[in-house]
Amino acid sequence: MTSAPSRLPSALDRHLVTPAAGEIIGIPSYVEKGAELVTPQAIKGLLGLWASLQRKIARVEEGSRLRRRLDALARFVEEAQEGPGASGPALRAATFALLYFLKGADRIPDAVPEVGLLDDAMVVQAVLDNHTPALRAHWTRHERVWPEEL
Repeated sequence: MTSAPSRLPSALDRHLVTPAAGEIIGIPSYVEKGAELVTPQAIKGLLGLWASLQRKIARVEEGSRLRRRLDALARFVEEAQEGPGASGPALRAATFALLYFLKGADRIPDAVPEVGLLDDAMVVQAVLDNHTPALRAHWTRHERVWPEEL
């Protein structure tokens, strides 16, 4: 399993592993706080691990909703990191979700049958809940139609 890359800012790396000691927060708050910690350095760190990310995404069941969502977030991060909104909240949140998916210290280990990717799916859902308008706008700028099934 891939662990969080050392190229990440230490506060983000710690947040990916666990919320602050004694703090109980919901997934949307966890993602929001994590996205706030994403820096240009963190985005570059993720891009440096792109091959590992793509391999891990490829292990998710093809055609599954999670796979389609991860592919969409990955495409967005890859395309948006140099365009309009390159440091915007949607890019930071998508980067955070992909880093969470990539790293190995999940709340629910990925190897647990049938539920191992549940926490990853909840993190991705939180990003989509808060940033679909920005993602759709990105798709429109690239003359693509946002897939409604996401």
